[in-house]
Amino acid sequence: MAVNWNNPLPPNEQQLAALYGQLVSTAYDMYDSTNENGEHDPLPPFPSPLPGNYQFVAWVQMKDFFFEEGPYEFYGLLAQSPENATDYVLAIRGTSDSEEWWDDFRSLTQTQMPNFGHQPAYVGTGFYTIYQTMRVIPLDTDGRSPSASLEAAGSLVDQVAAAIKLRAARSTPPGQATPAPLVNASVTVVGHSLGSALATLCVADNSVKHKFQTPLLCTLASPCVGDPGFASNFDSLGIPSWRIVNDMDIIPKTPFNTPLYTWQHIQTEYDFDSYEWTEIWPECYHSIYTYLHALDPTLPPQTCSWWQSCYYPPVPAPTALRARKRRAAAAALPAPAAKEVAVTAPAGTTINITIKVG
Repeated sequence: MAVNWNNPLPPNEQQLAALYGQLVSTAYDMYDSTNENGEHDPLPPFPSPLPGNYQFVAWVQMKDFFFEEGPYEFYGLLAQSPENATDYVLAIRGTSDSEEWWDDFRSLTQTQMPNFGHQPAYVGTGFYTIYQTMRVIPLDTDGRSPSASLEAAGSLVDQVAAAIKLRAARSTPPGQATPAPLVNASVTVVGHSLGSALATLCVADNSVKHKFQTPLLCTLASPCVGDPGFASNFDSLGIPSWRIVNDMDIIPKTPFNTPLYTWQHIQTEYDFDSYEWTEIWPECYHSIYTYLHALDPTLPPQTCSWWQSCYYPPVPAPTALRARKRRAAAAALPAPAAKEVAVTAPAGTTINITIKVG
């Protein structure tokens, strides 16, 4: 399908945005990989390598707030570039269940983000509440299992910085001094949907704490994060921001302005229009696969109809679930009747046996 961009990124940057989007898509896939009990794993298995040959560094978790604070859920990942050991990507997924939609709904109101910028800045209450719960779980020395949480270090940016420092220390050969990993460390932050709002807050937070360099914020389908004061403060940071939007997607148009709260997007918008994509229905306009196809047409779009759930590619049941279903199906079948047939014939005789089933 032809992609109609109203304001496209340059081709090389568009391909880079597609790669970052695939890292977010991987976070969705990890979240969807339920355990043998059909439950979401807050520390799901990860592919190795990640898209672009990135290396997994840490899990990112957060807490939902439906009516009260819930348990930690997997929400993103920190990955290291294969080309430069000081370059990282923080990828944050978006809304996937009813509790997270409630968190979005709570962002119809605003709360002040303290110490950010030259003028008072207000952001969505739900976004900021979630951001304050986020924590980082780095890999242990075995390279597969989780280590202890870094939440004691502070907010998300403090924990990301601690994870990078830990990564550098563990990769230093014995007997050598650990380099100063944060002097030149850079973290590109990318998100989709609610994850875009959290990514934006992360970059804003780091602009105050200066824990690492943030060369880029890349957001897909981001809602408005804050008020005009927040947007003005953020735009004045001079940090490149690619805010990629599908014109047919309702989420980037929310929250709506009210007599009590005014909202304004940060810069810079790069928008496309999926109106003529006949293979997708309106419920798929917000899908990350729609955004990925717009950025890289070689990546297939999400296709669905009104009676189908919006998943592309089709998500297979996890191996453990498939095995359990096979066992249950086998147990439900009636046991075959035991039959014995005795045949006696002279030596050298050929016997043909036909077995009819059913």
